[in-house]
Amino acid sequence: MSTSEKYPAYIREIEIRYKKHPVDANAPVNEPLTDPRRVYELFSDLQNEAKEKLITISLDVKLKLLCFEIIAIGSVNSVYARPVEALRGAISLNAYGIIIVHNHPSGDPRPSSGDERFTSDLLINTTSLGLEFYDHVIIGDGTYYSFVEQGLMQRLKLTLKR
Repeated sequence: MSTSEKYPAYIREIEIRYKKHPVDANAPVNEPLTDPRRVYELFSDLQNEAKEKLITISLDVKLKLLCFEIIAIGSVNSVYARPVEALRGAISLNAYGIIIVHNHPSGDPRPSSGDERFTSDLLINTTSLGLEFYDHVIIGDGTYYSFVEQGLMQRLKLTLKR
């Protein structure tokens, strides 16, 4: 008797489930999420985390928050995720664009070379998929770093065009 006769074959079904999280009355969930400061305010609790967390925020065509997804939880000084993992939820929701958020438990929000490399890889992937990649915001202790505000996103885009 062969293995296939003993055990039936299965196919997988993917189901997206949502968890609801209460937010402050002033949270920018019903307005366009274009200001990095508002992203920081919405996810400022990340500054209290002992490990790095990587989050993808999916946006609709009016740049309103569709949902967010915790992509990976790392260690005290790093987090790893493949670009496909960061984009999976946004693609399944048919999102218009994304914002990436993660924290630095050290409190210093300046990006590492790994942060820059990951952002560059995401730029390549979002461009090829037709998704807009609006920003990468790193949360530190009482502060944040925005790739867009600091001009790093534009520099990475120019590097990719070469």
